[in-house]
Amino acid sequence: MLGWLRRQTDELFGRSGAWARVRREHLEKEPACIACGRTKDLEVHHVLPYHECPSRELDPENLATLCADPCHLVFGHLMNFRTRSNPHVREDCERYRKRLESANVREDVGGGWSGFDDSRIKIPPSDGGA
Repeated sequence: MLGWLRRQTDELFGRSGAWARVRREHLEKEPACIACGRTKDLEVHHVLPYHECPSRELDPENLATLCADPCHLVFGHLMNFRTRSNPHVREDCERYRKRLESANVREDVGGGWSGFDDSRIKIPPSDGGA
């Protein structure tokens, strides 16, 4: 079911017919979230969004594996799926991963977020409920 839904979404958003193969190959090379190390519920994130840079849609250097929640939103989009993509996603994830490792934080308890330097993440102001 998920495969069918992913194909329908890919078609709707104009993805290349080769995307499914490239995604699968990427996950074989990078099978865990580059931030937290999780291996389930993974997304293949485009560092430069394919809608902004279609020529890089299938470029392996433009792809990064992130878990769907929370790392894709936090590291890949700096807390804003609508307008942001993080061109420094790999560097930010590497720093975070090193902090997790140096603090000996277990991935399965979801700890370690308090040690993350979120100074580059800007939460958009509330629109007052409008």
